[in-house]
Amino acid sequence: LKPFWLKLAPVPKPAPTRPQSSPRGACGAAKMRVSPSFASFCIWLAASAVAEDEHGHGHGSAAYEWAGIFEVPENNYMWTAQKVSGSYADPAMKLAILPAPNATKEALDALAQEGAHALEETCADVHSGGVLTPQMDACYRLVFDEHLWQSLYTVNTTGVGSVAFFAEHVPTEFESTAHYLKDKNGEDIEPVAELPEEEEAGMTAEEWGGSLGAAVIVNLVTLVGVVLTIPAISRAAAANTAIFEGLVSAFAAGTLLSCAFFLLLFEATHLVGEGWTEEVDVLWRWGAMVLAGFVLPAVIDVSVHAGSGGVETIAVVDVSANDSGKQAAAQVSDGGEPRSKARLIGAVALGDFMHNLCDGFFLGAAFKGCGAGFGWGVALGTILHELPQELADYTVLTGKGVGMSPARALLLNFLSGLSVIIGVLAMNLSDVANPSVGLLLAFGGGVYVYIAAVECMPKVHRLQLSAKHNALCLLAFVVGTVIIGLILLDHEHCAAGGHAHGHGHGH
Repeated sequence: LKPFWLKLAPVPKPAPTRPQSSPRGACGAAKMRVSPSFASFCIWLAASAVAEDEHGHGHGSAAYEWAGIFEVPENNYMWTAQKVSGSYADPAMKLAILPAPNATKEALDALAQEGAHALEETCADVHSGGVLTPQMDACYRLVFDEHLWQSLYTVNTTGVGSVAFFAEHVPTEFESTAHYLKDKNGEDIEPVAELPEEEEAGMTAEEWGGSLGAAVIVNLVTLVGVVLTIPAISRAAAANTAIFEGLVSAFAAGTLLSCAFFLLLFEATHLVGEGWTEEVDVLWRWGAMVLAGFVLPAVIDVSVHAGSGGVETIAVVDVSANDSGKQAAAQVSDGGEPRSKARLIGAVALGDFMHNLCDGFFLGAAFKGCGAGFGWGVALGTILHELPQELADYTVLTGKGVGMSPARALLLNFLSGLSVIIGVLAMNLSDVANPSVGLLLAFGGGVYVYIAAVECMPKVHRLQLSAKHNALCLLAFVVGTVIIGLILLDHEHCAAGGHAHGHGHGH
Protein backbone atom coordinates (compact mmCIF):
# COMPACT_ATOMS: atom_id res chain seq x y z
CA LEU A 1 0.00 0.00 0.00
CA LYS A 2 1.18 3.52 -0.78
CA PRO A 3 1.03 6.02 2.08
CA PHE A 4 -2.57 7.03 2.37
CA TRP A 5 -1.76 10.76 2.52
CA LEU A 6 -0.62 10.57 -1.11
CA LYS A 7 -4.09 9.51 -2.03
CA LEU A 8 -5.92 12.46 -0.53
CA ALA A 9 -5.48 14.67 -3.63
CA PRO A 10 -8.69 16.11 -5.07
CA VAL A 11 -10.51 13.68 -7.34
CA PRO A 12 -12.70 14.58 -10.32
CA LYS A 13 -16.32 14.95 -9.41
CA PRO A 14 -18.01 11.69 -10.32
CA ALA A 15 -21.49 11.21 -11.63
CA PRO A 16 -24.17 11.86 -9.06
CA THR A 17 -24.58 8.92 -6.77
CA ARG A 18 -27.00 8.00 -4.08
CA PRO A 19 -25.81 9.46 -0.77
CA GLN A 20 -24.86 7.10 2.05
CA SER A 21 -27.76 6.31 4.31
CA SER A 22 -25.68 5.68 7.40
CA PRO A 23 -24.71 8.75 9.47
CA ARG A 24 -21.46 7.06 10.51
CA GLY A 25 -18.74 5.05 8.85
CA ALA A 26 -15.75 3.05 9.96
CA CYS A 27 -13.41 5.56 8.25
CA GLY A 28 -14.48 9.11 7.48
CA ALA A 29 -17.67 11.04 8.09
CA ALA A 30 -21.03 10.44 6.48
CA LYS A 31 -21.41 11.44 2.83
CA MET A 32 -17.62 11.93 2.53
CA ARG A 33 -16.02 10.48 -0.61
CA VAL A 34 -13.03 8.29 0.22
CA SER A 35 -10.48 7.02 -2.29
CA PRO A 36 -10.24 3.22 -2.73
CA SER A 37 -6.64 3.18 -1.49
CA PHE A 38 -7.60 5.07 1.65
CA ALA A 39 -10.38 2.57 2.30
CA SER A 40 -7.96 -0.29 1.69
CA PHE A 41 -5.53 1.22 4.18
CA CYS A 42 -8.28 1.44 6.80
CA ILE A 43 -9.18 -2.18 6.27
CA TRP A 44 -5.51 -3.20 6.48
CA LEU A 45 -5.04 -1.11 9.63
CA ALA A 46 -8.09 -2.65 11.30
CA ALA A 47 -7.02 -6.16 10.30
CA SER A 48 -3.53 -5.54 11.65
CA ALA A 49 -4.95 -4.34 14.96
CA VAL A 50 -7.12 -7.45 15.26
CA ALA A 51 -4.19 -9.69 14.37
CA GLU A 52 -2.01 -7.96 16.93
CA ASP A 53 -4.72 -8.33 19.55
CA GLU A 54 -5.15 -12.03 18.79
CA HIS A 55 -1.54 -13.05 18.35
CA GLY A 56 0.52 -10.39 20.06
CA HIS A 57 2.72 -11.43 22.92
CA GLY A 58 1.10 -8.92 25.21
CA HIS A 59 -2.37 -10.47 24.95
CA GLY A 60 -1.24 -13.74 26.40
CA SER A 61 -4.46 -15.73 26.93
CA ALA A 62 -5.42 -15.86 23.21
CA ALA A 63 -2.50 -18.25 22.51
CA TYR A 64 -3.96 -21.00 24.71
CA GLU A 65 -7.41 -22.23 25.61
CA TRP A 66 -6.42 -23.80 28.90
CA ALA A 67 -3.63 -23.70 31.45
CA GLY A 68 -3.13 -25.64 34.64
CA ILE A 69 -0.46 -25.90 37.31
CA PHE A 70 0.37 -29.19 39.05
CA GLU A 71 2.49 -30.56 41.85
CA VAL A 72 4.80 -33.25 40.40
CA PRO A 73 6.82 -34.91 43.18
CA GLU A 74 7.52 -37.99 41.00
CA ASN A 75 9.90 -38.20 38.04
CA ASN A 76 7.46 -39.36 35.35
CA TYR A 77 3.83 -38.85 34.50
CA MET A 78 1.60 -39.90 31.61
CA TRP A 79 -0.25 -37.42 29.37
CA THR A 80 -3.21 -39.06 27.63
CA ALA A 81 -5.27 -38.01 24.61
CA GLN A 82 -8.17 -40.25 23.55
CA LYS A 83 -10.61 -40.45 20.71
CA VAL A 84 -14.13 -39.36 21.61
CA SER A 85 -16.96 -40.77 19.48
CA GLY A 86 -14.44 -42.33 17.11
CA SER A 87 -12.06 -39.42 16.51
CA TYR A 88 -9.70 -37.02 18.22
CA ALA A 89 -11.04 -33.53 18.87
CA ASP A 90 -8.13 -32.32 16.71
CA PRO A 91 -5.36 -34.34 14.97
CA ALA A 92 -2.67 -32.39 16.88
CA MET A 93 -2.34 -29.96 19.77
CA LYS A 94 0.28 -27.40 20.82
CA LEU A 95 1.50 -27.77 24.39
CA ALA A 96 3.98 -25.78 26.47
CA ILE A 97 5.27 -27.20 29.77
CA LEU A 98 7.01 -24.69 32.02
CA PRO A 99 8.78 -25.40 35.31
CA ALA A 100 7.14 -23.47 38.15
CA PRO A 101 8.53 -22.38 41.53
CA ASN A 102 5.44 -23.75 43.26
CA ALA A 103 1.94 -24.97 42.44
CA THR A 104 -0.22 -21.95 43.25
CA LYS A 105 -2.68 -19.72 41.48
CA GLU A 106 -0.22 -16.84 41.76
CA ALA A 107 2.55 -18.86 40.14
CA LEU A 108 0.27 -19.80 37.25
CA ASP A 109 -0.73 -16.18 36.71
CA ALA A 110 2.93 -15.14 36.72
CA LEU A 111 3.73 -17.70 34.00
CA ALA A 112 0.72 -16.90 31.80
CA GLN A 113 2.59 -14.49 29.54
CA GLU A 114 5.54 -16.86 29.16
CA GLY A 115 3.20 -19.74 28.38
CA ALA A 116 1.51 -17.74 25.62
CA HIS A 117 4.91 -16.72 24.25
CA ALA A 118 6.11 -20.34 24.22
CA LEU A 119 3.14 -21.45 22.13
CA GLU A 120 4.06 -18.82 19.53
CA GLU A 121 7.52 -20.38 19.09
CA THR A 122 8.21 -23.05 16.48
CA CYS A 123 6.77 -26.23 17.98
CA ALA A 124 8.58 -29.57 17.84
CA ASP A 125 6.42 -32.49 16.67
CA VAL A 126 6.12 -35.27 19.25
CA HIS A 127 4.34 -38.48 18.26
CA SER A 128 2.60 -40.95 20.52
CA GLY A 129 5.13 -42.59 22.82
CA GLY A 130 7.39 -39.54 22.90
CA VAL A 131 8.81 -37.73 25.91
CA LEU A 132 7.88 -34.21 27.03
CA THR A 133 10.29 -32.25 29.25
CA PRO A 134 9.38 -29.01 31.05
CA GLN A 135 11.44 -26.07 29.80
CA MET A 136 11.06 -22.36 29.14
CA ASP A 137 10.52 -20.97 25.62
CA ALA A 138 9.76 -24.42 24.22
CA CYS A 139 6.65 -25.66 22.45
CA TYR A 140 5.59 -29.21 21.65
CA ARG A 141 3.09 -30.20 18.98
CA LEU A 142 1.48 -33.45 20.06
CA VAL A 143 0.67 -35.46 16.94
CA PHE A 144 -1.98 -38.05 17.78
CA ASP A 145 -1.92 -41.55 16.32
CA GLU A 146 -5.05 -41.91 14.18
CA HIS A 147 -4.61 -45.70 14.12
CA LEU A 148 -4.94 -45.99 17.90
CA TRP A 149 -7.84 -45.06 20.17
CA GLN A 150 -5.48 -43.14 22.45
CA SER A 151 -2.06 -41.49 22.29
CA LEU A 152 0.25 -41.55 25.30
CA TYR A 153 3.17 -39.27 26.14
CA THR A 154 5.66 -39.44 29.01
CA VAL A 155 6.18 -36.21 30.95
CA ASN A 156 9.69 -36.25 32.45
CA THR A 157 9.59 -34.06 35.57
CA THR A 158 12.92 -35.13 37.07
CA GLY A 159 14.26 -32.31 39.24
CA VAL A 160 11.04 -30.26 38.92
CA GLY A 161 8.58 -29.92 41.79
CA SER A 162 5.80 -28.05 39.97
CA VAL A 163 4.89 -27.58 36.32
CA ALA A 164 2.47 -25.38 34.41
CA PHE A 165 0.83 -26.70 31.22
CA PHE A 166 -0.41 -24.31 28.53
CA ALA A 167 -2.51 -26.09 25.91
CA GLU A 168 -4.00 -25.10 22.59
CA HIS A 169 -7.16 -27.00 23.55
CA VAL A 170 -8.85 -27.95 26.80
CA PRO A 171 -7.44 -31.42 27.57
CA THR A 172 -10.82 -32.80 28.67
CA GLU A 173 -11.88 -32.56 25.02
CA PHE A 174 -9.60 -35.59 24.51
CA GLU A 175 -11.02 -37.62 27.42
CA SER A 176 -13.22 -40.67 26.90
CA THR A 177 -12.46 -43.14 29.69
CA ALA A 178 -9.26 -41.79 31.26
CA HIS A 179 -8.06 -38.54 32.79
CA TYR A 180 -5.53 -36.56 30.75
CA LEU A 181 -2.74 -36.68 33.39
CA LYS A 182 -1.89 -39.70 35.55
CA ASP A 183 0.98 -40.79 37.76
CA LYS A 184 2.88 -44.09 37.53
CA ASN A 185 0.16 -45.85 39.55
CA GLY A 186 -2.61 -44.70 37.24
CA GLU A 187 -4.03 -42.19 39.73
CA ASP A 188 -5.51 -39.00 38.34
CA ILE A 189 -3.46 -35.83 38.86
CA GLU A 190 -5.66 -32.77 39.16
CA PRO A 191 -4.52 -29.15 38.73
CA VAL A 192 -4.09 -26.93 41.75
CA ALA A 193 -5.25 -23.95 39.68
CA GLU A 194 -6.48 -23.41 36.12
CA LEU A 195 -6.86 -20.66 33.55
CA PRO A 196 -9.30 -19.38 32.63
CA GLU A 197 -10.72 -19.53 36.12
CA GLU A 198 -13.91 -21.54 36.39
CA GLU A 199 -16.75 -19.29 37.41
CA GLU A 200 -19.38 -20.36 39.88
CA ALA A 201 -22.32 -20.92 37.62
CA GLY A 202 -24.97 -21.02 40.32
CA MET A 203 -28.55 -21.88 39.47
CA THR A 204 -29.87 -20.74 36.12
CA ALA A 205 -33.09 -18.81 35.75
CA GLU A 206 -34.69 -21.97 34.35
CA GLU A 207 -33.67 -23.96 37.42
CA TRP A 208 -34.81 -21.24 39.82
CA GLY A 209 -38.12 -20.78 38.06
CA GLY A 210 -38.61 -24.51 37.59
CA SER A 211 -38.00 -25.36 41.24
CA LEU A 212 -40.34 -22.64 42.49
CA GLY A 213 -42.94 -23.51 39.84
CA ALA A 214 -42.80 -27.18 40.83
CA ALA A 215 -43.15 -26.23 44.50
CA VAL A 216 -46.22 -24.11 43.75
CA ILE A 217 -47.80 -26.96 41.78
CA VAL A 218 -47.14 -29.39 44.63
CA ASN A 219 -48.71 -26.91 47.02
CA LEU A 220 -51.78 -26.56 44.80
CA VAL A 221 -52.20 -30.35 44.93
CA THR A 222 -53.16 -29.90 48.58
CA LEU A 223 -56.47 -28.58 47.25
CA VAL A 224 -57.25 -31.83 45.42
CA GLY A 225 -59.83 -32.64 48.09
CA VAL A 226 -62.13 -30.16 46.38
CA VAL A 227 -62.99 -32.85 43.82
CA LEU A 228 -64.72 -34.82 46.60
CA THR A 229 -67.16 -31.95 47.06
CA ILE A 230 -68.52 -32.62 43.56
CA PRO A 231 -71.68 -34.72 44.08
CA ALA A 232 -71.04 -37.15 41.19
CA ILE A 233 -67.45 -37.87 42.27
CA SER A 234 -68.51 -38.04 45.88
CA ARG A 235 -71.14 -40.67 45.13
CA ALA A 236 -68.76 -42.67 42.94
CA ALA A 237 -66.10 -42.64 45.64
CA ALA A 238 -68.61 -43.64 48.28
CA ALA A 239 -69.88 -46.53 46.16
CA ASN A 240 -66.39 -47.82 45.33
CA THR A 241 -64.34 -46.74 48.32
CA ALA A 242 -62.04 -49.76 48.53
CA ILE A 243 -61.41 -49.95 44.79
CA PHE A 244 -60.74 -46.21 44.57
CA GLU A 245 -58.31 -46.33 47.49
CA GLY A 246 -56.54 -49.39 46.10
CA LEU A 247 -56.04 -47.89 42.63
CA VAL A 248 -54.76 -44.59 43.98
CA SER A 249 -52.40 -46.29 46.45
CA ALA A 250 -50.97 -48.65 43.84
CA PHE A 251 -50.47 -45.82 41.37
CA ALA A 252 -48.69 -43.74 44.02
CA ALA A 253 -46.46 -46.69 44.93
CA GLY A 254 -45.42 -47.11 41.29
CA THR A 255 -44.51 -43.46 40.82
CA LEU A 256 -42.60 -43.30 44.11
CA LEU A 257 -40.56 -46.45 43.59
CA SER A 258 -39.66 -45.59 40.00
CA CYS A 259 -38.72 -42.06 41.05
CA ALA A 260 -36.53 -43.48 43.82
CA PHE A 261 -34.75 -46.16 41.77
CA PHE A 262 -34.67 -44.55 38.33
CA LEU A 263 -33.74 -41.05 39.46
CA LEU A 264 -32.90 -40.25 43.08
CA LEU A 265 -30.82 -43.21 44.27
CA PHE A 266 -28.87 -43.69 41.04
CA GLU A 267 -28.05 -40.01 40.55
CA ALA A 268 -27.03 -39.72 44.20
CA THR A 269 -24.13 -42.12 43.60
CA HIS A 270 -22.59 -39.80 40.98
CA LEU A 271 -22.78 -36.72 43.17
CA VAL A 272 -21.65 -38.43 46.38
CA GLY A 273 -18.68 -39.84 44.46
CA GLU A 274 -17.36 -36.31 43.89
CA GLY A 275 -16.62 -35.88 47.58
CA TRP A 276 -14.70 -39.08 48.34
CA THR A 277 -12.29 -41.13 46.27
CA GLU A 278 -12.44 -44.44 48.16
CA GLU A 279 -15.36 -46.63 47.15
CA VAL A 280 -16.09 -47.69 50.71
CA ASP A 281 -16.34 -44.04 51.81
CA VAL A 282 -18.90 -43.36 49.09
CA LEU A 283 -20.84 -46.57 49.75
CA TRP A 284 -21.35 -46.29 53.49
CA ARG A 285 -22.40 -42.63 53.30
CA TRP A 286 -24.82 -43.33 50.46
CA GLY A 287 -26.27 -46.40 52.20
CA ALA A 288 -26.57 -44.65 55.57
CA MET A 289 -28.54 -41.78 54.02
CA VAL A 290 -30.88 -44.17 52.20
CA LEU A 291 -31.57 -46.04 55.45
CA ALA A 292 -31.99 -42.79 57.38
CA GLY A 293 -34.52 -41.61 54.82
CA PHE A 294 -36.33 -44.94 55.06
CA VAL A 295 -36.90 -44.62 58.82
CA LEU A 296 -37.71 -40.89 58.78
CA PRO A 297 -41.49 -41.25 58.10
CA ALA A 298 -41.75 -43.75 60.96
CA VAL A 299 -39.88 -41.38 63.28
CA ILE A 300 -42.17 -38.49 62.31
CA ASP A 301 -45.24 -40.68 62.81
CA VAL A 302 -44.13 -41.74 66.28
CA SER A 303 -43.26 -38.16 67.24
CA VAL A 304 -46.56 -36.76 65.99
CA HIS A 305 -48.47 -39.59 67.62
CA ALA A 306 -46.76 -38.91 70.96
CA GLY A 307 -47.21 -35.15 70.64
CA SER A 308 -50.92 -35.51 69.89
CA GLY A 309 -51.57 -37.49 73.04
CA GLY A 310 -51.83 -40.84 71.33
CA VAL A 311 -54.57 -39.97 68.84
CA GLU A 312 -54.57 -42.33 65.87
CA THR A 313 -54.59 -40.37 62.63
CA ILE A 314 -53.82 -42.95 59.97
CA ALA A 315 -56.95 -45.07 59.72
CA VAL A 316 -59.12 -44.26 56.74
CA VAL A 317 -62.06 -46.62 56.73
CA ASP A 318 -65.42 -46.05 55.12
CA VAL A 319 -65.95 -42.98 53.00
CA SER A 320 -69.58 -41.92 52.57
CA ALA A 321 -71.54 -38.89 51.52
CA ASN A 322 -74.10 -37.24 53.77
CA ASP A 323 -77.04 -35.18 52.59
CA SER A 324 -74.95 -32.06 52.00
CA GLY A 325 -72.32 -33.94 49.99
CA LYS A 326 -69.64 -33.57 52.68
CA GLN A 327 -67.27 -36.48 53.30
CA ALA A 328 -67.23 -38.48 56.50
CA ALA A 329 -64.59 -40.94 57.64
CA ALA A 330 -64.62 -43.23 60.63
CA GLN A 331 -61.62 -42.38 62.78
CA VAL A 332 -60.03 -44.34 65.58
CA SER A 333 -60.15 -41.64 68.21
CA ASP A 334 -61.84 -40.94 71.49
CA GLY A 335 -64.86 -39.20 70.01
CA GLY A 336 -65.51 -35.65 68.98
CA GLU A 337 -64.42 -33.80 72.11
CA PRO A 338 -62.72 -30.42 71.49
CA ARG A 339 -59.39 -31.56 72.93
CA SER A 340 -59.40 -34.68 70.79
CA LYS A 341 -60.27 -32.67 67.70
CA ALA A 342 -57.47 -30.20 68.40
CA ARG A 343 -54.92 -33.00 68.79
CA LEU A 344 -56.08 -34.69 65.59
CA ILE A 345 -56.01 -31.45 63.60
CA GLY A 346 -52.55 -30.65 64.98
CA ALA A 347 -51.27 -34.12 64.11
CA VAL A 348 -52.52 -33.91 60.51
CA ALA A 349 -51.21 -30.37 60.03
CA LEU A 350 -47.79 -31.10 61.57
CA GLY A 351 -47.36 -34.34 59.68
CA ASP A 352 -48.32 -32.68 56.38
CA PHE A 353 -46.02 -29.74 57.12
CA MET A 354 -42.99 -31.98 57.72
CA HIS A 355 -43.83 -34.21 54.75
CA ASN A 356 -44.04 -31.26 52.36
CA LEU A 357 -40.94 -29.63 53.84
CA CYS A 358 -38.93 -32.75 53.00
CA ASP A 359 -40.45 -32.76 49.52
CA GLY A 360 -39.25 -29.17 49.14
CA PHE A 361 -35.71 -30.16 50.13
CA PHE A 362 -35.70 -33.00 47.60
CA LEU A 363 -37.11 -30.81 44.83
CA GLY A 364 -34.58 -28.08 45.47
CA ALA A 365 -31.72 -30.58 45.54
CA ALA A 366 -32.90 -32.15 42.28
CA PHE A 367 -33.11 -28.85 40.39
CA LYS A 368 -29.91 -27.47 41.92
CA GLY A 369 -27.82 -30.60 41.64
CA CYS A 370 -28.97 -32.01 38.30
CA GLY A 371 -30.71 -29.27 36.34
CA ALA A 372 -34.26 -28.50 35.31
CA GLY A 373 -34.90 -31.66 33.30
CA PHE A 374 -34.06 -33.96 36.20
CA GLY A 375 -35.86 -31.67 38.63
CA TRP A 376 -39.13 -31.88 36.71
CA GLY A 377 -38.87 -35.67 36.75
CA VAL A 378 -38.68 -35.65 40.54
CA ALA A 379 -41.45 -33.05 40.63
CA LEU A 380 -43.72 -35.34 38.64
CA GLY A 381 -43.18 -38.17 41.10
CA THR A 382 -43.80 -35.81 44.00
CA ILE A 383 -47.02 -34.45 42.51
CA LEU A 384 -48.41 -37.90 41.72
CA HIS A 385 -47.78 -39.29 45.19
CA GLU A 386 -49.17 -36.15 46.83
CA LEU A 387 -52.61 -36.79 45.30
CA PRO A 388 -53.57 -39.76 47.51
CA GLN A 389 -51.82 -38.22 50.52
CA GLU A 390 -53.82 -35.01 50.31
CA LEU A 391 -57.07 -36.86 49.65
CA ALA A 392 -56.46 -38.87 52.82
CA ASP A 393 -55.76 -35.71 54.82
CA TYR A 394 -58.93 -34.12 53.51
CA THR A 395 -61.10 -37.12 54.44
CA VAL A 396 -59.58 -37.18 57.94
CA LEU A 397 -60.27 -33.48 58.53
CA THR A 398 -63.83 -33.60 57.20
CA GLY A 399 -64.61 -36.96 58.84
CA LYS A 400 -66.46 -37.76 62.06
CA GLY A 401 -63.40 -37.40 64.26
CA VAL A 402 -62.96 -33.72 63.36
CA GLY A 403 -66.03 -32.62 61.42
CA MET A 404 -64.29 -29.68 59.77
CA SER A 405 -66.03 -27.93 56.89
CA PRO A 406 -64.63 -28.61 53.41
CA ALA A 407 -63.48 -24.98 53.04
CA ARG A 408 -61.55 -25.02 56.31
CA ALA A 409 -60.06 -28.43 55.61
CA LEU A 410 -58.80 -27.25 52.21
CA LEU A 411 -57.37 -24.07 53.76
CA LEU A 412 -55.53 -26.04 56.46
CA ASN A 413 -54.10 -28.44 53.88
CA PHE A 414 -52.99 -25.52 51.73
CA LEU A 415 -51.29 -23.66 54.60
CA SER A 416 -49.46 -26.76 55.85
CA GLY A 417 -48.40 -27.50 52.26
CA LEU A 418 -46.63 -24.12 51.96
CA SER A 419 -43.65 -25.78 53.61
CA VAL A 420 -42.70 -27.27 50.24
CA ILE A 421 -41.92 -23.75 49.02
CA ILE A 422 -39.91 -23.09 52.19
CA GLY A 423 -37.89 -26.24 51.54
CA VAL A 424 -37.15 -25.28 47.93
CA LEU A 425 -36.10 -21.75 48.89
CA ALA A 426 -33.85 -23.09 51.65
CA MET A 427 -32.04 -25.31 49.15
CA ASN A 428 -31.82 -22.69 46.41
CA LEU A 429 -30.43 -19.99 48.69
CA SER A 430 -27.94 -22.21 50.49
CA ASP A 431 -24.43 -22.99 49.28
CA VAL A 432 -24.67 -26.78 49.11
CA ALA A 433 -21.81 -28.74 47.55
CA ASN A 434 -22.54 -31.52 45.05
CA PRO A 435 -21.65 -34.35 47.49
CA SER A 436 -24.14 -32.94 50.00
CA VAL A 437 -26.79 -32.70 47.29
CA GLY A 438 -26.10 -36.36 46.47
CA LEU A 439 -26.54 -37.36 50.11
CA LEU A 440 -29.82 -35.47 50.26
CA LEU A 441 -31.06 -37.20 47.08
CA ALA A 442 -30.16 -40.57 48.61
CA PHE A 443 -32.06 -39.57 51.76
CA GLY A 444 -35.08 -38.61 49.65
CA GLY A 445 -34.91 -41.92 47.81
CA GLY A 446 -35.09 -43.75 51.13
CA VAL A 447 -38.15 -41.73 52.15
CA TYR A 448 -39.90 -42.52 48.86
CA VAL A 449 -39.13 -46.24 49.18
CA TYR A 450 -40.69 -46.27 52.66
CA ILE A 451 -43.87 -44.48 51.62
CA ALA A 452 -44.31 -46.78 48.61
CA ALA A 453 -43.34 -50.09 50.19
CA VAL A 454 -44.64 -49.62 53.74
CA GLU A 455 -47.62 -47.30 53.34
CA CYS A 456 -49.05 -47.60 49.82
CA MET A 457 -48.65 -51.19 48.63
CA PRO A 458 -49.58 -52.85 51.96
CA LYS A 459 -52.78 -50.80 51.92
CA VAL A 460 -53.72 -52.48 48.63
CA HIS A 461 -53.37 -55.92 50.24
CA ARG A 462 -55.23 -54.94 53.41
CA LEU A 463 -58.27 -53.97 51.34
CA GLN A 464 -58.76 -57.64 50.35
CA LEU A 465 -60.06 -56.83 46.89
CA SER A 466 -61.19 -59.37 44.32
CA ALA A 467 -58.73 -60.87 41.87
CA LYS A 468 -60.08 -58.61 39.14
CA HIS A 469 -59.65 -55.47 41.21
CA ASN A 470 -56.20 -56.56 42.38
CA ALA A 471 -55.22 -56.90 38.72
CA LEU A 472 -56.44 -53.36 38.12
CA CYS A 473 -54.34 -52.15 41.04
CA LEU A 474 -51.32 -53.93 39.59
CA LEU A 475 -51.99 -52.21 36.29
CA ALA A 476 -52.18 -48.85 38.11
CA PHE A 477 -48.80 -49.63 39.69
CA VAL A 478 -47.28 -50.37 36.27
CA VAL A 479 -48.74 -47.18 34.79
CA GLY A 480 -47.17 -45.18 37.63
CA THR A 481 -43.75 -46.70 37.01
CA VAL A 482 -43.97 -46.21 33.24
CA ILE A 483 -44.87 -42.52 33.59
CA ILE A 484 -41.66 -41.86 35.53
CA GLY A 485 -39.66 -44.33 33.44
CA LEU A 486 -40.44 -42.43 30.25
CA ILE A 487 -38.25 -39.63 31.60
CA LEU A 488 -35.25 -41.92 31.07
CA LEU A 489 -35.69 -41.82 27.30
CA ASP A 490 -33.96 -38.43 27.19
CA HIS A 491 -32.04 -38.53 30.44
CA GLU A 492 -28.32 -38.39 31.20
CA HIS A 493 -26.71 -38.66 34.58
CA CYS A 494 -25.85 -35.73 36.78
CA ALA A 495 -22.40 -34.17 36.77
CA ALA A 496 -20.56 -31.48 38.64
CA GLY A 497 -21.92 -28.07 38.13
CA GLY A 498 -25.55 -28.99 38.39
CA HIS A 499 -26.42 -30.25 34.93
CA ALA A 500 -27.13 -33.50 33.22
CA HIS A 501 -24.08 -34.87 31.52
CA GLY A 502 -23.44 -37.80 29.26
CA HIS A 503 -19.68 -38.00 29.51
CA GLY A 504 -17.92 -39.67 32.38
CA HIS A 505 -14.27 -40.41 32.91
CA GLY A 506 -14.86 -43.55 34.82
CA HIS A 507 -12.10 -42.72 37.26
